[in-house]
Amino acid sequence: MNDMARKSKTGAIFLQQAMLFDKMMEGATSLFKWPYDIDDRKAYNVAAGQVVLRQGGKPECFFEIVSGTMKLSQVTEDGRQIIVGFASSGDFVGLTGGKEYRYAAETLTMTRLLSISYKTFYEQLPQNRAARETLLGWFDAQEKMVQDHMAILSLQSPLAKLAAFLLKQISRQTRSAGHDDPVIDLPMTQKDIATYLAIAPETCSRTMKRLRDDKIIEAIGRSGEGKLHRILNREQLNEIANGPFV
Repeated sequence: MNDMARKSKTGAIFLQQAMLFDKMMEGATSLFKWPYDIDDRKAYNVAAGQVVLRQGGKPECFFEIVSGTMKLSQVTEDGRQIIVGFASSGDFVGLTGGKEYRYAAETLTMTRLLSISYKTFYEQLPQNRAARETLLGWFDAQEKMVQDHMAILSLQSPLAKLAAFLLKQISRQTRSAGHDDPVIDLPMTQKDIATYLAIAPETCSRTMKRLRDDKIIEAIGRSGEGKLHRILNREQLNEIANGPFV
């Protein structure tokens, strides 16, 4: 990881802060219109497999993901790890109104992050209506992520869960890229997918094979850090996600 970063005593990897309120622009779709050629002292490339936020750590900053994918997970009181979501380009991680981070955030791929200091953010909130409205939007996005996960978990069959998961990845990828593409990149492991869907890894593997055998998806190789799949029949994938399949 960038030697500009240091591990915080509170359990977060704390990056040198970018004072991003200085980058606000009128009419921007986001409160922060960050130039992607921002000074490297304020934007960070983080290698895959790095824990950027630790569950229970004191909030010092939160991050926008410029590119890459992160896994968000929690450890329950009985010691089980659950995966609460996968965050990618355009998402924010580390947002909390509490006194500690509620989940850990780990990079699954090389990830470019921009950091926002909570201190700077809170100083701006009382005087900046746009900041308050954007904060509500960010929390709304986090709530949607939780609701999407709950909706997938409510499905009865592993096949329906996996179909809904793949459709969600297509939707996220389309939003990020700005165009539709039948090829999706899955940087998470099958074990991670199984944990997220609350099914056994062996079941996840068999179910993925069933989708391939039925010519609904096909594996087409690897990207830099993930597996590539082409969706051959999205209509049938939708039917599976919404129908009584077992």
